[in-house]
Amino acid sequence: MRILIVNYEYPPLGGGGGVLSQALVRVLATEHDVTVLTSRGPGLRPESYEDGARIVRVGVLRRTERERASMASLISFGPAARRAGAKLIRQRPFDLVHTFFAVPSGPAGVALARAAGIPLLLTVCGADIYDPTRPLSPERFAPVRATVRRVVASSSKVVAISRDLADRTTKLTGRHDIDIIGIGVEPVPPPPRTRSKDDPVTRFVTVARLVRRKALGAVVRSVPQGCHLVVVGDGPERATLEHAATPGRVTFAGALDDAAKAQALADADAFILVSLHEAFGIVYLEAMQAGLPVIAGSIGGQTDFLTHGVNALLVPPGDPVRIGEAMSQIAADPSKRARMGEAARLTAQRYTPKAMTKEYLALYEAIRATEA
Repeated sequence: MRILIVNYEYPPLGGGGGVLSQALVRVLATEHDVTVLTSRGPGLRPESYEDGARIVRVGVLRRTERERASMASLISFGPAARRAGAKLIRQRPFDLVHTFFAVPSGPAGVALARAAGIPLLLTVCGADIYDPTRPLSPERFAPVRATVRRVVASSSKVVAISRDLADRTTKLTGRHDIDIIGIGVEPVPPPPRTRSKDDPVTRFVTVARLVRRKALGAVVRSVPQGCHLVVVGDGPERATLEHAATPGRVTFAGALDDAAKAQALADADAFILVSLHEAFGIVYLEAMQAGLPVIAGSIGGQTDFLTHGVNALLVPPGDPVRIGEAMSQIAADPSKRARMGEAARLTAQRYTPKAMTKEYLALYEAIRATEA
């Protein structure tokens, strides 16, 4: 099968949506012909061969950071992707277009699928449907909402990465036949723990970009006595969070590479991230692979795999009292913490790239059979 994947972000650009598409590509490309159409960023070539696939990166306006897209880059991606995609489909036939994000990737995916006369699969990933902190989020901003509705209606099939996101997509667009396929995370054996097991302090770790949606202010103010929080990540909220943090109980480690992040997880006793909303939450699975129990928000896509009292404690986002109580509960009972950590590790084993790709391939075949 020849598959054209359209995603405005693809590693090393972007966040969870890029990681999702890369995990899929790495497995798909072992047996199928895959081309990825994405944005170009600092230091990246227009075309390369990575992850077993052809990667075509189009120039966009003002993409000066790999981690974050500018508004100009989002707006300019669509026209650039349509031009480059039209050239690709003239060069060779494709069997299917798979687009990630209804905006900004969706309109280009719709145009290319129509031009080639082939099916379009859309995966909605999060902020393209709902973000409680963005003024241009589709539920707030009518022009974006109209574009999302057109893209969703024009897609042969729509996939959401969680039940929460599927429900929000239905509410926003009126489309009910939405499949749910979670994100697969490549299993990575955690490094040996370097911290003494006799350390009386219960160490929590969070890994996140320091932005408003992560709601870390309530967490850094809630660290109880006998506990310590390590914050891995950077972002525009860092100075505010450092000022709000409980003195002596929070360490800001900044952005870390993969090896250092894995070590931070290995040396922790539990993971905490109580965001206002997560469409899925790859970072939870990474922590669970390390055998960590989780404290998370009670609303969002993470509730597909986090069960209160089994592998996690789920609390209302933004509630310092409930967050502090959950941290104290984790700290007070090491045996329960160990049981929850083991349950978390077993849960994470189900979310692999191979399992995810198997579900997508079945959907590809079903779409092609229906539209043949």
